[in-house]
Amino acid sequence: MFILVNLKSILMKKIYLLLFFYCFCGFAQQFTVTDIFNYSNNVERRANGYYYKDVTGYLDQFIGTWQCQNGTTTYTLQFKKSAFIEDFPHVNKTYQKDYLIGALKVVKNGVMQYNDLPTLNQYLSKATDYNIYSIIRVENFNDCYMCTYPSQRLYLKYDEPGNDNYAFVDLGFIMHTYTQNGVTKLRMEFRADQVFTENFVNNIDLVSPPNKTSLHMGYGTFDFVKIP
Repeated sequence: MFILVNLKSILMKKIYLLLFFYCFCGFAQQFTVTDIFNYSNNVERRANGYYYKDVTGYLDQFIGTWQCQNGTTTYTLQFKKSAFIEDFPHVNKTYQKDYLIGALKVVKNGVMQYNDLPTLNQYLSKATDYNIYSIIRVENFNDCYMCTYPSQRLYLKYDEPGNDNYAFVDLGFIMHTYTQNGVTKLRMEFRADQVFTENFVNNIDLVSPPNKTSLHMGYGTFDFVKIP
């Protein structure tokens, strides 16, 4: 009798699991795939029911770990590609989008100053919860080093934990890969002129001065090489 009861209990659990799986699959959001970098004119940005996918694999060239030695400072950038579902119920919009998300580590004179790399091992619900995430491709113009085709560079938002400084709320950098002497490199440009020192105010409490007055990432142009 005891064995029969246990068998019945196990069977019921399996049935509940199957029902849950069926319901989940049945009600899961279905998205229409469109190229995130080249969608047709009849598809709006952030349109309901679309998956803005990196169809051509453009973001794949950045995936991995990159390192740059700048004097006594070593910068390590790490990137991965991930898809996020973005839901805006107040306007009845739900869509999916591929992002390149990243993290930074800084070592100066052999001493760790900053390490955000562990955040890439965490599952955060939104790309904007990470301190580095992709926004858009940008045109080359005539200032892109060894660029061979238009819109080769990628613009990414950049932030650091604990940032309460209004001057640092809208930072970003552009980057692209190129090959030199058979070595693939990543050039990152982080411009100082996007920071206005007159805006050094606390963006949470306008009466108090900001606690953060400098960044771990230096300004300038940096060439990274991929490491294992």
